[in-house]
Amino acid sequence: MDLVSTTDVAKHAGVSQTTVSRVLNKPDQVKKETYDKVMAAVSELNYSADGILEAVPSAAKTNTISVIAGAVDDPIFIGSAPMIISYAKRQGYQVDIHFMADENEEDVYKTVLSSNVAGMILVSVLLDDAIHEKMTNANVPFVLLNSSYSNAKHSIGVNNVDAGYLAASHLLNANHQEIAWVGGPLKNPAYKERFLGFIQALQEAKSKIRKKRLVISATDKASLQKVYEDLQALKKKPTAIVAATDEIAIQLLDFYQEAGYQIPTDISIVGIGNSEIGRHSAIGLTSVGAADSIENLGQETVKRLFDILTLNQDDAFDVNREVQLYERRTVAQQ
Repeated sequence: MDLVSTTDVAKHAGVSQTTVSRVLNKPDQVKKETYDKVMAAVSELNYSADGILEAVPSAAKTNTISVIAGAVDDPIFIGSAPMIISYAKRQGYQVDIHFMADENEEDVYKTVLSSNVAGMILVSVLLDDAIHEKMTNANVPFVLLNSSYSNAKHSIGVNNVDAGYLAASHLLNANHQEIAWVGGPLKNPAYKERFLGFIQALQEAKSKIRKKRLVISATDKASLQKVYEDLQALKKKPTAIVAATDEIAIQLLDFYQEAGYQIPTDISIVGIGNSEIGRHSAIGLTSVGAADSIENLGQETVKRLFDILTLNQDDAFDVNREVQLYERRTVAQQ
């Protein structure tokens, strides 16, 4: 049976979710007409504030942490997962990993919430009100890592908007005007926020934003090969590219080098992430990243989750690591 949330009740009654919450928790503060309308919806939908808890088996919590990631190739997940798994194992916990897709989002949350996990880490996912409410009602502690929800109680991430802004600004300061963006789907919070920062930098510089140079693509090799070919087919080819991740940047660099282009003389590229692959690449990728590593960000995330689980340290936190430019050898003055 599908679970009914206060969001469902609000839609059915034609009121806001805040009004539903007020009716259920502070009925003396609402008009009788509103109270009757909401309670009628509650009755018709068979809503129960304890519905989620009733749907989850009452067995004791397991020594399992669930990591829910937005995508298999998400750079934050790739960089943080080994540290999360290692730390959890040292605490005597195992880690289950689930990957989100549009068609299985609801099933993933139902599976995790019904398996009596001790806690959850959500990496690069977008939460809506209904899902957040279900997770909160299930009484399973969770921490968002580079994920988006406006009222999150426990959240850690990097300033992705600033990352995109710094990457574009560095190229603008090197006198590049024909700058392209290459990134993954914008349903991923990191890609979306970095893209917004990139656009902001171009707008402030009054640099022309050409739609054909704003590329949103899958990030596998074949898809990026097509991206490279499409960019090269443009009448006004980009002189520089901001890649949403270091991994995308390295793949594009390979394509350009294989075609005989000189880096950075013929094309400048800036990545985002300051990942190990970028730091140790043969050419030396210029990149924007947190002053701290993604590995350390993963460790802080899982440590804070265990502070909630084992020490009852449930104070709210919203950690947002600042970013900086790591200048290496893939940008030249235009």
